[in-house]
Amino acid sequence: MTEPLKAIVIGALNIDLVVQGLPHFAQSGEQVNGQSVRLSPGGKGRNIAAMLARWLLPGQVGMVSKLVQDAQGLYQIPLNSLKAAEINVDGILLETDRPEDLPTLSIFLSQSNGQRASYYLPGRNETLTPGEIVQARPLLNKLAENGGILLMTLEMPLETAAFILELAHELSLPVMLDPGGQPPEAQIDFSPLFVRPPKWIKPNAQEAERITGISVQGFEDAKLAANKMLDKGVEHVLITDGEKGAYGFTSESVFHLPPPRLSIPPHAESTGCGDQVLAVLCAQTLAGKGFQSACELAVRAGTLQFVQDGMVPLRPDNPRL
Repeated sequence: MTEPLKAIVIGALNIDLVVQGLPHFAQSGEQVNGQSVRLSPGGKGRNIAAMLARWLLPGQVGMVSKLVQDAQGLYQIPLNSLKAAEINVDGILLETDRPEDLPTLSIFLSQSNGQRASYYLPGRNETLTPGEIVQARPLLNKLAENGGILLMTLEMPLETAAFILELAHELSLPVMLDPGGQPPEAQIDFSPLFVRPPKWIKPNAQEAERITGISVQGFEDAKLAANKMLDKGVEHVLITDGEKGAYGFTSESVFHLPPPRLSIPPHAESTGCGDQVLAVLCAQTLAGKGFQSACELAVRAGTLQFVQDGMVPLRPDNPRL
């Protein structure tokens, strides 16, 4: 028997190309040999869905996204990762008429001494349109009927993100927003996202600054930034701030969550930490936990993601949680 949907994630399905063991980064015209290379599923949306699926029952997590059926078959890597995690893929739109296109590629280069560099090459799977979202409305209707939560990233045009929030408002469907995914160099007007604001928003310090214009250097700055978002109708704000921990805000409470005291390996990797935070925040909220309690476990999970080797979704029975 299929479990009822309790969460749907709207975001990107990407490919991570990870090269490790480089002695140094190549100079112009130079060849540098690495020790290993792997292709892995990626994308904030995919990561969140895979991480959340570890906390809910099979079939309770679904994903709405877009893939292009490239001639090399790379699209199967993220798609098969969802199926393996028993995530509902009925909302995945597969374009079959563009075999020359590639999915979004994230290229991660890692030196033997731990130094890293990355390159991001956006593809067709980050071009979701409002019309394509409408095709997923039956799934969203089911989610609303089940009292579930819609999670979304900004790995899509802002117009589409605003449309999703409008549709969610129409369906009385609460939204958790991770505002990551827009090009870091672009000047973005985030105001359309607050016409129908999400119920929860989880920016990191840099994203909070992009949204509000307030440089977040600590708790007091975070409070100013959060108040701007609360004034726009957001009910819960969680701002993550790396080694400083995280800051939570509602209209009635504020709190600072220092990072857990964990042993940090020399080459810890921050990729996926925020995704893990949002996934656990959602799972705890669905379990009936209060905002601060949910944030405490979510921040601990994000820190564990940082200190573990590789981006492996955490399970709720992890003894370090």
